[in-house]
Amino acid sequence: MKKRIQLIGIFLIITNSIFAQDCYFDPTENVIDYVVSGNFSQNDSGDKVINDIVMLKQDTSSGTFTINTLSSEGNGDRVLNVGTTMINYDLANVKGRMVRGDFDNDGHIDDFILINKTGASSMRFDLFKSNGATQPSFTKSTIYELNGYDPDKITGRVVSGDFDGDGDWDDIAAFYDYGNGETRIHVWLLTGSGFSYQYSTGWWNSTGYSAGRVTDRVVSGDFDKDGKVDDIAAFYDYGNGETRIHVWLSTGSNFWYQSSYGWFVSSPNENFYADRVSKRVLSLNIDRKGENYDDIVALYRNNSTGTVLMRIWKSDETSFNEVPQSQIEHSHAWYYGLNPSLLSGRIVDYDSRESNSTQGKPSDIIAFENEVDSRCRLLISKKRINKIKINAYYPPYCLPKNNPNSELVISAYPNPTESITTIEIPKLLIDDISRIEVHNLYNRLVFSDDVKSSSIKIDLSKQQPGVYMVKVIGRESSNVLKIVKN
Repeated sequence: MKKRIQLIGIFLIITNSIFAQDCYFDPTENVIDYVVSGNFSQNDSGDKVINDIVMLKQDTSSGTFTINTLSSEGNGDRVLNVGTTMINYDLANVKGRMVRGDFDNDGHIDDFILINKTGASSMRFDLFKSNGATQPSFTKSTIYELNGYDPDKITGRVVSGDFDGDGDWDDIAAFYDYGNGETRIHVWLLTGSGFSYQYSTGWWNSTGYSAGRVTDRVVSGDFDKDGKVDDIAAFYDYGNGETRIHVWLSTGSNFWYQSSYGWFVSSPNENFYADRVSKRVLSLNIDRKGENYDDIVALYRNNSTGTVLMRIWKSDETSFNEVPQSQIEHSHAWYYGLNPSLLSGRIVDYDSRESNSTQGKPSDIIAFENEVDSRCRLLISKKRINKIKINAYYPPYCLPKNNPNSELVISAYPNPTESITTIEIPKLLIDDISRIEVHNLYNRLVFSDDVKSSSIKIDLSKQQPGVYMVKVIGRESSNVLKIVKN
């Protein structure tokens, strides 16, 4: 597939899927907390697969934002649509309070709501409704307003789901911090044309629970496996390296707290620091067992290496069992190369299947990372006997902005490598590139050479396993690639 966008683009080929990425558009700049997945583009009424992504791009100078989508074309291909309509809106008043859902009850999780702070103690729900097109557009409307309510008290603790069990993903729940250890879970149920607030007493309340200890670590899912995405789980930070996963099961009219002991308690000798998974927690079907949103995945920051490790918890309906690392096969050793601080708030559940597949059960992840260049990582789960295999794919980097040729991509293979990797430079770029350098994560130069051909072999056989940065130096600009030595 080839497709021109309004700005210069390149195509990132990942197995059977094609991602379009634009060199002018940085999908991670100013969109922290404003990335959600859904079924925003539909090819027919039966297409309900979660394989589209919305990214909001804020223009701080004008106080506006654009809606950008990475959407499916129904055949395994994807295309990036760079929004052109500037919406007069200041995301600083939203502070990450963004949820997706089926808020127009059309059978598709294709809408999103921004919870906007309109005053010192007032808020409104702004609905952005998709038209379902392959290149979707959105209409904005205010669907709910509430005075005497401070939305800053729920920031980082808002989720959506089917909490009343009516079969539609159209409700919102939030942990409200009253201070001094008092917390309540407030709920809003969709009534068709607006929301019904289920009173300030909440569906659950406690005078001995600190909401701040679960901030940015709350997800909704079907943890009791009753077929409804109506439950809530949160990583509670007890301090001193102790973390528990607390769970609330919905009864349709309130939440049943599953005790402070939680469905998972970290080992006393482990030192599980909850803040090391903040904004990097998802619920999905990572084990591909068929249930919907019953597993939890967290990208845990490893302080000794500065990278992340995928951790997985599987529900057995009454507790969470963490999958041993020996049962998680990380293809390509992808976790060595991910910078956790650059992923926070930028990971979403995703279904890599074609859109004519059956509804739901996303088992994959897309992680947006912005380091030297913009890129997205596709992490595909594969079911294995007694194992979960995670295949990770590394899209090529964007070209310099002044390069009009969308097919010129510098690449490295194999990557990861055991010893030798080859850097391939398109011949049309050779005259503009003078040198190549390889540095380890401590910025020590381990290889350098002048560029005289389109293929440069780099021997890392004497280097330690880990991540290496390849700098392809041009006369006007440079490209940086990340390679991994196993």
